[in-house]
Amino acid sequence: MKAVFSFRGAIAAIALAATTSFVLPATADDKKDTAAAKPVAKAVAKVRPLSITADLIGSTKLSGTLMDSTALEMRTSFGSANIPLSEVAGIRFASAENATTTVVMLNGDSITGATDLKLVTIETSWGTAAINGQNVESILFVPGLTWNSHNGLNGKRWVLSDNKASTSSTARTSSKASSSRSTASTSAPRSTSSRNTTTRSTSSGSSIVYPNNSVPTNFGR
Repeated sequence: MKAVFSFRGAIAAIALAATTSFVLPATADDKKDTAAAKPVAKAVAKVRPLSITADLIGSTKLSGTLMDSTALEMRTSFGSANIPLSEVAGIRFASAENATTTVVMLNGDSITGATDLKLVTIETSWGTAAINGQNVESILFVPGLTWNSHNGLNGKRWVLSDNKASTSSTARTSSKASSSRSTASTSAPRSTSSRNTTTRSTSSGSSIVYPNNSVPTNFGR
């Protein structure tokens, strides 16, 4: 019996040794794969600088790069909104005449509501300007646009129009008006020259006027 147990123990020892011999050590490639699997830092997208033109109270205009804001917080009739400035064409802030702020988007939509603008920082060609929000009348993110207002059901509404399109439309209207005046002048009837007339007296003493080409040859004979 002891021999049987010894034989079985020898077989188990041989099997354990064989299993241990087939475990391979970690290679350099395995270490590289492990290092590559480590989590990397989260990538953060850089904000694109926004070129703006700010109209201030008192007809002052500043152009430069907006430094401290990427979105506008707004309270509207349907709730709060956080509007990305990269999608905005222009902002017309509230004033004494109009208590609401109007935001016109690049797709033509407009949003009205209330804002609380504290400070606007603009990097200009001559330095950095920090402007109190209450002194900013409007901000344009697209050059060549002009603010126009019209009275609606809820008061004054502000819209943006393209200067080039307005100028072209005015030029076309003026051209059509000039063409109409020229056509009317050309088609007006011309005055005819008056023909010479001859006056002869009748026996009764009254005068009869005849054109030269219709004077009777036997008149008064």
